[in-house]
This record gives sequence, structure tokens and C-alpha cells, in this order.
Amino acid sequence: MKDLTELRSEIDTVDTELIELLLKRFEITEQIGEYKAQTGKKLFDPEREKEKLKSLEERLQDCKNSLYVENMFCSLMDCAKYQQSNNTYGEKDIYLIGMPGCGKTTIGRELAKLIQRDFIDLDQQFNVQYGMSAAECIETMGEDEFRNKESMVLKRVSRKVKGWDSRYSVSSRVISCGGGIVVRDTNKELLKNDSVVIYIKRDLEKLTSKGRPLSAKTGIEKLFEQRSGKYESWSDIIINNDTDIDECVTSIAGTLREMNI
Repeated sequence: MKDLTELRSEIDTVDTELIELLLKRFEITEQIGEYKAQTGKKLFDPEREKEKLKSLEERLQDCKNSLYVENMFCSLMDCAKYQQSNNTYGEKDIYLIGMPGCGKTTIGRELAKLIQRDFIDLDQQFNVQYGMSAAECIETMGEDEFRNKESMVLKRVSRKVKGWDSRYSVSSRVISCGGGIVVRDTNKELLKNDSVVIYIKRDLEKLTSKGRPLSAKTGIEKLFEQRSGKYESWSDIIINNDTDIDECVTSIAGTLREMNI
């Protein structure tokens, strides 16, 4: 039986070979990403991924450690997608701001799918962290307390507090903010810290106050008057969402590509 020193030496040799192979693989996936960007092809090809996973399963049939290899391979493919996304659309997080009901969450989810990013909804994170919705917090605790808590959620998501999910260290993200994120000036630094801020603009008559206590109480027109200046001054990109969601998402992706170039 080999002793521990000999076994560890073998591991070191294998690790050296693995590193060289991984670097070579990422060189190739980078070229694939550049080709897709130049030809307008989508970064994610689900059929290709299915083929790769099926081939992997067939090759690993009856292998003792097949589960570990499959998990490693899936992580490798995810990293390749993040790599291609960052190279094509930039490495910065993308924050979406705008009036309540302007479509930030829907657009954010679709944009994240298109450019292969993780998606985070700050309102959903608020619910997870405090066990209540934004509307419930405003109605029971008042707007000031809600804004304090909202800023803490933003701080966590922007990686300012230790303990945030480490998987986000690889992938840049698309993050949908609550409509009043611009109310607190202290949030601006968090949003603008090595990120791209996109203002989703929508005609006021297309917005609704249903389920939105501040919109119902203050009025959509008044809220817009109070916030519109900050939406514009805090943003790097302004996109109108008055027609089709897909068109809006495609427009954002195209702008991000141009900015990255």
C-alpha cells in the first residue's frame, strides 16, 4: 500500500495536469463566446448542453465516482457560461431601477436568461430576510423603517456584508430594485459601485398602484415627480418599456455589448 506522501505527490501531479487542461478549455470557450457575440448567436445552447451531459453519463456508467465527476462537470459548464457572459456583456453587476410596476422584475428575469446571469429580486430578498413583503412592512412599520431594512438588503446583495452566498463571486448578476430604492441617497454608492445601473422608463398611464401602498397613498404622478430626477441621474442607461418585453430585453443586451466593446 502506498504511503500518504506518495499518494499526495500523485495528487499534485494530477492537479498540475488538470490546471493546464482547464486553462486550455477556458481559452477555447472564450473563443466560442467571441464567435457567438460576433454572429449574434445566443450564449446558452440547451441542446448542446443536453448532448454533453448525455455523453458524460454514458461514459461514466458504472463508475464508482460518477456523481462527483458529473457535479464537477456541471460546475465547469456553468463557469464557462459566466465567462462568456462576462466577456460579452462586461463583468459588472446590472441594477434595474424605475417606478413601481415599470417591469423591472420581468425584464430582469428575461435579461438574466439571455445573457446568462444570476437574477436577484430585492423585494423577494427582503421577504426572505424579514419574513414579510415590502408592502406589509410599510403598512405595519412605516416607510422610514422599511427604507432602513431595504438598505440593509441592498448592502448584503452588493457584497458589503460577509456571509453572502459565495457562488455569486463567479457570476455577475442582474438585480431588480424596488421602485423607491432612490429615496435614500446612501443607496446610490452601493448601486454605483462597479455596476451598471439601468433605468426602466414606462409611461405613467401604464403603471398601476394595485398592491403598492405608496403608489396608492401618494399617487403615481407625485411619486414620479419626486423620483424621476434620481432615476435619470443615477442611471448609466435609460430604456423605454412601452412596447414589447423581448424588444426591451434585446435592446438592453445590445447596449451592454456596445459598452463592453
